[in-house]
Amino acid sequence: MPSPSSSSSSSFSPHRKLLHSLIYWAVQRCRMSESPCRLTVSLKSPSDPAASSPLRVSVSDTGVGSKLEEFLELDALARETPVEKWDGTLSITTTGISDKAIYHYQFNLQEETSSSARFSKLATTYKNNATFSGTEVCICLSKEADLDEFILWLTGFVRKIFVLRAADLAIELAVEQTGTAGSRNVCLPHDSDDAYLSIATPNIERLVSGLKDYALSHGNTCEKCDACCMNRDRLKVGTGSAKIVDRRRDKGLLVEVVIMIAHTATDLTCWMVNCSSSQVLHFEDFIPCPISQSSFNVLMSMDWQSYGFKLKGGFMDDEGNAVLQWDNLTFARVDIAIHTYHGVVQECQRSEPDKYLVRKALKSALCRLKEDHAGDFLSCHGKKICEYVPDLAESIAGLISSSNDQEFQDECFTLLGLGSDQDISEGAVRSCISDKMAHIIEMNDTKENVVDSTPYLFECEKLDEDSEQLDEEDGDDDMVSDY
Repeated sequence: MPSPSSSSSSSFSPHRKLLHSLIYWAVQRCRMSESPCRLTVSLKSPSDPAASSPLRVSVSDTGVGSKLEEFLELDALARETPVEKWDGTLSITTTGISDKAIYHYQFNLQEETSSSARFSKLATTYKNNATFSGTEVCICLSKEADLDEFILWLTGFVRKIFVLRAADLAIELAVEQTGTAGSRNVCLPHDSDDAYLSIATPNIERLVSGLKDYALSHGNTCEKCDACCMNRDRLKVGTGSAKIVDRRRDKGLLVEVVIMIAHTATDLTCWMVNCSSSQVLHFEDFIPCPISQSSFNVLMSMDWQSYGFKLKGGFMDDEGNAVLQWDNLTFARVDIAIHTYHGVVQECQRSEPDKYLVRKALKSALCRLKEDHAGDFLSCHGKKICEYVPDLAESIAGLISSSNDQEFQDECFTLLGLGSDQDISEGAVRSCISDKMAHIIEMNDTKENVVDSTPYLFECEKLDEDSEQLDEEDGDDDMVSDY
């Protein structure tokens, strides 16, 4: 099972890798407790910026007690981290709900496995009949070359966790930086302008709510935009999910995808018009994670044009985030989130993305987006067909209006759904035909709707099923198999 240190980009600093792993396991302990929990990330920097004093970082949670196996994945990270950056020491305080004592350990991962100095059990503290559980892990790091940049990354990382709106989990970030300018504390708002989310709200709906707030705050900034928040209901959302159904494979693995679209509007002046790129938010087990190469390949190979998008290209940035670049984008903003996790938390086991599930969930989200807002997400082929609608509708309307056969005209009006008490001028007929054609194109724009769901221009019976028809079978076996 790969650790963050192996899956992250090489430029992902040791400090960030270490903190990522500690927060990951703290979240999993909270999930396993199946009760309301609090996770606190605390960072305390030296009072003197020029001092050599270490940076003290604490990650604490009120979940189930920890197991030492959780920290073994840090072995590789400890070996690749210079001693002057981190001495490999973890100070661990933990207790389970049924334990009568609080246990204190010191774990030095820089020491060899056979060394007696590697693991030390410190004095035990007794609970005195109190009932609680939790873990605190403390580490001391050398000062980052740019402490402000490190704090900015940590703030952004915790804010991305907020996007998931995880049930029964409250997260705090406390940064204490005392210097000549006095103390500085970072406070992250955890509220939402969305409707109240109950404990029973599904995870994918929570992700929708969080991604809306993320988009409305222009992506990972601390200040909300009042102008954008007023237009929350105008966001267009597509959701999709997939899960393992083969009992021989990994049980309970889920992939959920949310796509959020903001249309360009004059009252959304702070949104960039035709934003040319999107950073994909990628989560594993309720934690932001670098995207895997297989999932990135799925994003790059998706048939975006069938859903009204033109993918120009894409890349993975220095921290393993996927960035998609769009060509001739007609939307103000496109936000995408992918979350892979186990429905049932498994101890000391990470959820690895499955490219089959990612493709299926992503396509499902795109299909849902197109189904709910067909006219806004026509394929490139559908858009080309729509260009001919006005001329074709005008020609058909002209033929009907210029006919001297009253019976023929009446039949056409009836088939078009125009009653005798309605406007049957040539313009009205042209408009009616144009609307029906546009609706047919929208409904027929996805391969799934070709056979069963395509409406007819005229309200007449279907042709005899035995009559000759074109074979409309989809030849893209890969796209069919994962839908």
